[in-house]
Amino acid sequence: MAFPWVAASLLFSAVWAIVRFVTRIVLPPSHLPKNIPTIPFYYTLLALFKEVDQEQLYHKYLKQPLEQWGAVNIFFGGHWNVLITRPTYMAQVLKNDEDFPKAGNHVKNPDSVLALYTGENVISAIGETWKQFAAIMKPGLQSAIDASVIARNAHILVDLLMQDQKRNAASGVAILDLVQAYAISNVSESLLGARIDALENRKNPLLQLQKEIKPKIFNPIHLNFPILDWFYIPSREKAKQLVKTFKTELTALIRQGHRHECQLDSTNLGCRLLAAHNTGQLSEYHLQQNLLITFVAGHENPMILILSNLFVLADRPYLQEQVRREVHSLPPSERTQPDALATLPLLTSVIFETLRMYPPLSQIMNKRTATDVILSDDIILRAGTFTGYNGYSTNRNPEFWGPDADKFRPSRWGETVEDANALFRRATSKAEFITFHGGKRTCLGQKWALATHRVTMAIFLTSLKWRLDPTWPRMMTPAGPLMPKNLRLELETLSIED
Repeated sequence: MAFPWVAASLLFSAVWAIVRFVTRIVLPPSHLPKNIPTIPFYYTLLALFKEVDQEQLYHKYLKQPLEQWGAVNIFFGGHWNVLITRPTYMAQVLKNDEDFPKAGNHVKNPDSVLALYTGENVISAIGETWKQFAAIMKPGLQSAIDASVIARNAHILVDLLMQDQKRNAASGVAILDLVQAYAISNVSESLLGARIDALENRKNPLLQLQKEIKPKIFNPIHLNFPILDWFYIPSREKAKQLVKTFKTELTALIRQGHRHECQLDSTNLGCRLLAAHNTGQLSEYHLQQNLLITFVAGHENPMILILSNLFVLADRPYLQEQVRREVHSLPPSERTQPDALATLPLLTSVIFETLRMYPPLSQIMNKRTATDVILSDDIILRAGTFTGYNGYSTNRNPEFWGPDADKFRPSRWGETVEDANALFRRATSKAEFITFHGGKRTCLGQKWALATHRVTMAIFLTSLKWRLDPTWPRMMTPAGPLMPKNLRLELETLSIED
């Protein structure tokens, strides 16, 4: 006779659990600030249901509340967060790392496939652990690059792109896959000291494994609802195994590239990490995670910058020609030297303006308040509040950049390299330009990324002309990294007269 009551109780419990779960998603928790707007929970989910452009989504849903309030409550990555963009707020966040420590995926969603992939590394670690990682890795990230490696790979990339163009003479070519292979070749050879042959061998086993992993890791359903990875789902268990295999094989490949005895005073990052592991300063886990994050961040962000830079110059043929003439003004022997290229004001301004308007990681949610904090004088963030920032918004603050902040205008950086670098430093210090973050946690790979990118653009500009494929549907990626989606270009080699 008690059976119906038991069934009713179980049914009630199930319904109550579902209601609580849905409420947790739909409504922000009570500890989030009440004096800033809340973005509808479905904003982050729109890309699941229709083809969208994140620039258009930003202007429709985020631009007005962020410009007016400087911060909003937003659902992202399975949690409600406070998204901060006003530069005065951002300066506080970046300056006070103790109040706003990193909270990577291994903290935020520890049981997710993404957390297994990224783990604790030099980007996500905090405190003494981060200081240890930074001390090991910073010299390797900031040493002078071997420009001959980058130039060689860039020439191979140009040749492969032109081969694709000849096979598709009637239309343009999709460039994403080859640019990604190029960026992987650069980071593996230049920073990690291992040769993956990403450009020469498009069927490289490690590349194939990465291609298989990426859609599983960045599956939008599991990114938005990482709680699903708590449960035994065969496809997710396979994803976890693929991640473990990838980390093991990447580490083995880098070890093979350093058959000599690595030393901690090496200028090669891969060698420094291996030496730190050999001397007991890094566990096997932390060795794998730091090698992997170097591989991932070291190729994905440069790849995105290349795509965005090619896009803005394809969209502005007159500007492309001006920068080309500037590069040609250097002696041929200096056109692939980062230090010489860094003296070119227009090239520098175009790169800075691309980074300002199209930060590769437009939105990052990787911090959590360690204590109760008051942003400026009015927004209270309780301890344990997940926070993040939107570089796309902050980098376009009209109070600093002027009423045309949404316009691509390299001339805003001044007439000389000294002007551009001074503005870069001032904007970064004031948190008006946060593409490379800021404060103590400024991107350690900034110098390497800019040097390799200058060489890349110089090779393109002295080898090719390019324009947008008129059949390409002009749009940006729907979410995540900000870049032109599936960019297609029409390419032609430069004639002797050019």
